[in-house]
Amino acid sequence: MEPGPGSEPGRWAATACVVTGASRGFGRSLARLLAPQLGPGSVLLLLARSAEALAELAAELRAGAATGSDSGSAGLRVQCVAADLGCEEGLRTAGAALRELLQDASFGRLLLVNNAGSLGDVSKSFLDLTDLEEINTYFSFNISSALCLTSTALRAFGARPGCSRTVVNISSLCAREPFRSWALYCAGKAARDMLFQVLALEEPELRVLNYAPG
Repeated sequence: MEPGPGSEPGRWAATACVVTGASRGFGRSLARLLAPQLGPGSVLLLLARSAEALAELAAELRAGAATGSDSGSAGLRVQCVAADLGCEEGLRTAGAALRELLQDASFGRLLLVNNAGSLGDVSKSFLDLTDLEEINTYFSFNISSALCLTSTALRAFGARPGCSRTVVNISSLCAREPFRSWALYCAGKAARDMLFQVLALEEPELRVLNYAPG
């Protein structure tokens, strides 16, 4: 991505950057990597279930922004939304936060990283998966929430002339290769990959990436 007008060299000005599953693991590391890239007028919105872990990360990134260290960018605003994306109430909370953030017309760039997901109970084989509620709950969190949040964000941001929009789906080798006792995880990752391939086909001006970090 190229820097926007008025941005510091190598940094993206006026960017609305959203990372789901940001409280730990890959999402937390990704937030730390993205923060120094976000220049003046930018907001980094962190979404996850753990309010305490999000607050700790936000404090770290804000401190980095204040001191100009590698963990933050001067002028960067960091916001946190604690919400369980696997339930309707949490999804409504996250969607409302996205709509409120993205109504700001000053943003020239949207970057949404769909990282939130869960491995599930990998002690269960295919034949053990008989509980419909368990299965639906898994797919609601790992597939439906990413679809709903992405649609909400893109509709809220809109197709602004001269602005860029990028959506990243954190994928896995499991989207392509089967693994014993990982039926839900493999199916969930494969479904998400296809969802975002359809999005890329429907919205050719949108940059879409299925990225498997492993």
